[in-house]
Amino acid sequence: MASGELKTFIKLTFAIFLIVIVLLLIFSYFLAMFLGLALFFFTPEGSNISVLYVRGLPIWLFTMVGFGVPFWLNIGVVFLVLWGVFAICLIAAWRFRESLQEVVRKSLSRPIKKLFDNCLFAMPVINSMMLTAVIAIHSLQEAGGVPTGEASLPENPFEAFFELSWHALFEEIGFRLIPIGAFLIIYLFWVGRGNKATLSWGQRMKLFLIAPLFPDKAKKMVGVRTVGDFGFRSGISFGEWVMVFFTSIVFGLAHYFGGGWNVGKITSASLVGLAMGLTYLLYGFQAPILLHWFFNYYSYAYHLASELHPTILTVFLLIDFFTLILGVLGWIIFTIIGIRKISNFVKRKPRHPLSPEVFTMEKPSVVNDFASTVDENAK
Repeated sequence: MASGELKTFIKLTFAIFLIVIVLLLIFSYFLAMFLGLALFFFTPEGSNISVLYVRGLPIWLFTMVGFGVPFWLNIGVVFLVLWGVFAICLIAAWRFRESLQEVVRKSLSRPIKKLFDNCLFAMPVINSMMLTAVIAIHSLQEAGGVPTGEASLPENPFEAFFELSWHALFEEIGFRLIPIGAFLIIYLFWVGRGNKATLSWGQRMKLFLIAPLFPDKAKKMVGVRTVGDFGFRSGISFGEWVMVFFTSIVFGLAHYFGGGWNVGKITSASLVGLAMGLTYLLYGFQAPILLHWFFNYYSYAYHLASELHPTILTVFLLIDFFTLILGVLGWIIFTIIGIRKISNFVKRKPRHPLSPEVFTMEKPSVVNDFASTVDENAK
């Protein structure tokens, strides 16, 4: 087999392996959605909780600034509302830019990086990488004597499931959508002030509504560089970076000061918060919510189901196995990308510092780099 044929074979094998693993995990996402409903409304324990009322549920307006809901809410109704929002996020991720079925159908005739044009395809990779990173960080810190602790959750597992689901949505609203979204509205209207003559009142209202929901789409409306086209380095402004890092750090601190965790949780929660902020800027509102949903609703649904029905434990362990494989694979490729970038930087270093190439070269996004590493090997 010639060298070119071997590289093509490796590329196709990797693409097929990646697609199979990702689709299996996506299937587990939708299974977890229905599993959550079954647990909450079709088990004696869940039914008993769903008819109760709760007051003081926390709502965050701007990171740590918030309040408790001042009136009584039925837990079952609220859970259905939360479930509906998560379902909308999954549908939005399925249809993002190019639908999931389209990117999979065209996957073998296009570069692998095109798979990540679909948000739902990218989410299992991102979720898996974050999970393996959290496990590694906690293990290293515990070995060094830095405790992580555990979340302060209600003793009743169904109350805990409800609380985790609530936090998955409203923490993202308070830590990502409101602060970063508000900044985007101000920033985009400011940089787009020269287009006031061409933007109608309807277009300005559309920009106001789209900016906190789909940042990249709003940026295109005013001619600002987008993450999808220019990558994280060139597609994110300095102000956006400040907001992403600020909300990530506060998110990590909030787990320590208000979530019942020990100091070791700050680093892992901040890292996950950083991923949430970046995926928000790249894909839109549904991405950080689904990443939070993965850690809260998804993981706990399988955990709770396996405790009530031990036969599900095998499925739970199998999902964990594929998730860890994908996470480790993702970090290996991420490391290769980093080494290549450093190597390319060293090779370009002798160039004149004011060379136009330094300023005009497009920076591919990390998500696209994940796949383009394999594509480049096949050239």
